[in-house]
Amino acid sequence: MSTGILTRILKVLAALLTSNVVNLATRLLLPPIFLYRYGTTLYGEWIVLSGAVAYLSTLNFGIQTYVTQDLTVRYQRRDLERYHLQQSTALRILLGILGTASVLALLLFGLPAKHLLRLTIPQSTAVLTLYLLALQVLLSVLFKHFTGMYTVLSRAHTGVLWVNGQRLGMVILTSFGAWMRWSFPALAALQLGIYIVGTLLILLHVRRVAPEIFPHVRLWDRNAARGILRPSGYFGLISMSTFLSYEIPVLMLQREIGPFVVVAFTVMRTIFSMCRQVLNAPTQALAPEITRLFGREEWDALARVYSYSERLIFALIAPVNLGVLMISPVLLVLWLHRPQLFSVLPYVLMATISMTLSVKEHKFQFQFATNTHESLARIMFFSYVALVGIAIPMIHWLGMIGFLLAWLTIEMFQVLRILRLNQDLFAHTGEHTLKYVYRLAGISFVGLLGAGMVLAHTCASAYWLQVATGIGVSTVMAVAAFFFFDMRSIAKNLST
Repeated sequence: MSTGILTRILKVLAALLTSNVVNLATRLLLPPIFLYRYGTTLYGEWIVLSGAVAYLSTLNFGIQTYVTQDLTVRYQRRDLERYHLQQSTALRILLGILGTASVLALLLFGLPAKHLLRLTIPQSTAVLTLYLLALQVLLSVLFKHFTGMYTVLSRAHTGVLWVNGQRLGMVILTSFGAWMRWSFPALAALQLGIYIVGTLLILLHVRRVAPEIFPHVRLWDRNAARGILRPSGYFGLISMSTFLSYEIPVLMLQREIGPFVVVAFTVMRTIFSMCRQVLNAPTQALAPEITRLFGREEWDALARVYSYSERLIFALIAPVNLGVLMISPVLLVLWLHRPQLFSVLPYVLMATISMTLSVKEHKFQFQFATNTHESLARIMFFSYVALVGIAIPMIHWLGMIGFLLAWLTIEMFQVLRILRLNQDLFAHTGEHTLKYVYRLAGISFVGLLGAGMVLAHTCASAYWLQVATGIGVSTVMAVAAFFFFDMRSIAKNLST
């Protein structure tokens, strides 16, 4: 791997690791403050209200993702005339969609939100909070669209740093508002204001550092619009998949079981999401370079990026997830003072799901970042629609366990299909072996089985013993992974 490629990847990785620190602060700081100041029921309702409008982020229709990657390819090829036409047309489309949605969101004031979501807060408070949260989600789409402009300049790390600043401001000010026990509408308005300020600041910065790519809406091309909407729509399906797999379950659990299970599920998912963000950072750091290499048709370099990153991520998946699984009871006590939120079987299942998601998030990046994503979008969207249909009877039958089993089944199905898409993408460069996938499946199965048996005996033990056991399990898995995935050869190749 060349020094230039590695340098660009490391810059983005450093920015993403900083982002993970900010996300960690968000996930660690907000739940205990909300639980302490509002209680379990109201915190569960805040989660439900936030989830109820999260689907609006899918109104991006994937335009930001597709256009950023398309513009990056055009900029690398110095096709600037078409670059500006595509940029202006895309921004007109996006502003039209978001403006229309903000008006239609006023219909929320006519919905019986309190009854539909089974809330305890007043109806007027619920609908006002929903509307302000809806505006926040819509503006976040525009904010992310503008941060993508730095990818065009091969400065994707700058865009990530802007996102970090926005998130840091969000966690600090939201924590203050929650500590002061502001009303839900006031908290939602505060978060909306943070996005407004962030969007204005990033536009001012782009005008100063890169005026040649500053966005405008002077140009329009109908054919370009059609060319943008179709592939963008597939990215939209992928975005909608996130809503189907992350937000819909919260609403289903709220209606079928209640706020305690919503909080238990959300906290459990948050714990493993934090460790998965660490694992996903190297993959996300690769995305701008994958797009650049694909645009230049440097297939040998792209194949090496695929091989090295696969082995690196796979070597980390089992040690990180199993280590977090083992210390989860301690985290719930020290972090939230709620040991009753822990149960062995749900956490083992969630660890399995998290490991499967880590594999998927690495593999689909090579379809995602090259705009070869149409089959990926169909696989993810329709399988998550199936998840919603399967989950309802499974929740009735087995409660939260039923949902986790259904979710795990769908994620495993997706991984198998995405592996096939990767093979098709690199088919002309030579055979891509699945031996590392098989090795990961083997050590993960053994590790999960062993960790679950040990955890059943240690979850009520002294804190030091739980932490020591977690470190021991993680260390054993790390040593095994080092040899299973030939990490020595990667280190040797990178050093040369």
